[in-house]
Order: sequence, then C-alpha cells, then structure tokens
Amino acid sequence: MAYDLHIEREADEAPPILLEEWGIAVAATEGVRLFTGDAHSFTNPKTGEVIEIGRREGDAEVFFREDGKWHSDFRWRGDSAIFSARFEPGHPVWAAAVELASRLKAAIRGDEGEIYDLQTGKIIHR
Repeated sequence: MAYDLHIEREADEAPPILLEEWGIAVAATEGVRLFTGDAHSFTNPKTGEVIEIGRREGDAEVFFREDGKWHSDFRWRGDSAIFSARFEPGHPVWAAAVELASRLKAAIRGDEGEIYDLQTGKIIHR
C-alpha cells in the first residue's frame, strides 16, 4: 500500500477545507488545474497494464515542464487533497502542494499524522 500525504487543516484550529475553497486555490495556482476527464489512467510500469480509476470532483493535475504533459496527482477526499509521498522538495508536485497548502492556510500531513515543513519537506511534528 502506498504512503500518502494530505493537504488539510488541523481540525481543532480551523474549519475543514471546502471543495469550493480547494477549487479556488487550484485555479489560482500556476501549473495546477482541476481534472476534467472521466477517469484517471495509469500504466503499471512492471506489467504495462493500463488501470483506470474514476474521477472525483476536486481531483487535480500538475503540469510537468520536462515532458510537457499534465499528470493527475491530487485526489480530493472529503476535506483534504491527497498525493503520493514519493515527491520531494523541488519536484513539481511538491511545489504545487506547498503553494496550495499555503493558500489554504493548511498543512501537509502524512498518513500517520506527522506534519511536514513546507520549505524543507522534513517532518516537524509527530
């Protein structure tokens, strides 16, 4: 099972992120847009099998300048956006996540509850 990171607000300190707020933040962030397709397609690198996962409202994608393509990286789930923990500072997905979290006055939190520093990507709170 993959380890994910979440853009979310702390429940005790602020209201959860609303889908409308998320959409506004995505629209204001260069290189990020809401996903409008019917399904996300992924190719298994080991088997070549193409896997399709249905789109949910609020899913977003990031533009990768290296290959000139949009990649589906953010999945909207209730009151947070989820993305893979495989991205590090300097990567387009991490940069987008930091900008989105900053716009939303939110944190980047791991599956186990740890909070990541937006600049360094290091864990600052467990």
